[in-house]
Amino acid sequence: MKTQLFNLDNLNTMLKLKVKKKVLTISQYKEIATTLKNRIKTGDYETGQHLPSQKELADEFGTSRVTIQKALDELSNANLILRRQGSGTTVAPNSQSTLDILSSQYEGTTKLFEGRNKVTTQVLNFEIRLPNPHEQKRLAISSSTPVYDVLRLRNVDKEPYELDHSIMPLSVIQNLTEEIASGSIYKFIESTLDLKIGSSIRKITADTPQKNDQKYLKCNHGEPILQVSQTVHLSDGRAFEYSQTRHRYDKGGVIVINNSLSSNSLDV
Repeated sequence: MKTQLFNLDNLNTMLKLKVKKKVLTISQYKEIATTLKNRIKTGDYETGQHLPSQKELADEFGTSRVTIQKALDELSNANLILRRQGSGTTVAPNSQSTLDILSSQYEGTTKLFEGRNKVTTQVLNFEIRLPNPHEQKRLAISSSTPVYDVLRLRNVDKEPYELDHSIMPLSVIQNLTEEIASGSIYKFIESTLDLKIGSSIRKITADTPQKNDQKYLKCNHGEPILQVSQTVHLSDGRAFEYSQTRHRYDKGGVIVINNSLSSNSLDV
């Protein structure tokens, strides 16, 4: 009986150590990811610069390459780095820019600037109505499906950044309110509605400024406007947003990166 109790005690101790080790590993790769993010944001790693290899980073932080890979995954998900097989990992071209975005980004303005700049939102219009034929086609809904019509001014560090006009079907996005729209709609979708955002289809065009552009973006009549039209889908394929976002020509741009190599490749 004593031997059995001793073995059970040993088993409990081993389980506790295993759980503790797992927690420490998770905490470690998060800390490493934060350190690397700070190096990018402060310019220690400049745009286009190669990061140290996984082996070099593992030696620096006294950890395994698996932990470094997880840390780099964090940076990749935040669109801070580019990973190419055979050429290593480089700092993404938009990582230090306040206003530029990658054409592949559809995570929302609040998350895009998280940790770098302060985003505030002014809701200019919030209503529920029936969709027009163009919106029906973009969202793959019927004429009887009501939609949210939300027009917002997004400011970055108290300066006007974009006019965002979003159309969302109530059949997919439920319980959206004007109060929620004054913050991050995408955070509400992912955290409160527990829906996962999937892919987007974007069209980027130039346009002449309209009255709202001149009023809210503080642009002159002759200055061009960058317009990004997109349809965004959930991970299950349902379209949940058709939007048109308008930017001043001098407030950043959209960077397109053509990469035929696997995005899942890891450096050596």
